[in-house]
Amino acid sequence: MRPPLSWDQLARHTAEAPPLVYVHGMRFPVCLSFNCGWHSHDDIEIVYHPTGRGTSRLRSGRELSFEEGSVVIYGPKEEHDQRMTRSGEDLCVHVKAPDWFVRFAGPALHLPRIEIPSIIADIQMLARGHMRLRKLDRGIFNYRATTTLLTLIHLACVAQPREGEDAGERHVRKAEVYIHEKFPVIQSLREIAAHAQISPDHLRHSFKRLRGKSLVHYLNEVRVEQAKSLLIHSRLPLKQIASMTGYRDEYYFSNVFRKFAGLAPGVYRRRG
Repeated sequence: MRPPLSWDQLARHTAEAPPLVYVHGMRFPVCLSFNCGWHSHDDIEIVYHPTGRGTSRLRSGRELSFEEGSVVIYGPKEEHDQRMTRSGEDLCVHVKAPDWFVRFAGPALHLPRIEIPSIIADIQMLARGHMRLRKLDRGIFNYRATTTLLTLIHLACVAQPREGEDAGERHVRKAEVYIHEKFPVIQSLREIAAHAQISPDHLRHSFKRLRGKSLVHYLNEVRVEQAKSLLIHSRLPLKQIASMTGYRDEYYFSNVFRKFAGLAPGVYRRRG
């Protein structure tokens, strides 16, 4: 029998394929007495908990604790329940899973907290509810749902401890997660190293050895990829996009963007 396919394999496959299909979203308050019994969905379900606290159990016996800022991603047909220990709110986004993934979905992914403003904003937009979308809007929602899901999968997979990994790999993964969460406000590599609990020189050496690129290069990659999404999916001015992705001004942002994307930001937006 074919072995189960993991979430990171879904991410790699989807990154090279057309976007996934956004199904619907919903946003609703959950009170302290709220108890959602066992249920499942045919789709991938992203549940963001901006407020509140509680637990979700899986049929496998695994229990996930969530609180303010947590995200849980449930695979298709994965049975789970939810019990609240503090009132709050749930934002749910459903994305259609590829047929092959429905059969081989991995276990639920859990992110204790996300702090990426753009991802939170996308979840809020996608969770508006059952909307009648025009053809163009549906295409945009498909892309934003896919981008959101891939980013969350990446963060969850990077954060997972791996059997047999050495200390250098642990420090590098901590740095990667921190960069994805804090790229708009990171001021120095020393700040990243402090979070990874390693000296800046040691982190630079380990990152280059294990990832084949410098830490600065990776930080700029993450920022430019986010800028690409903002250029295509919004009409924000370049100055605001530069600020939102961590660059001090639009001129420096344009130079870095051109180096990584091969095009000036304005040209990239027109071609997108």
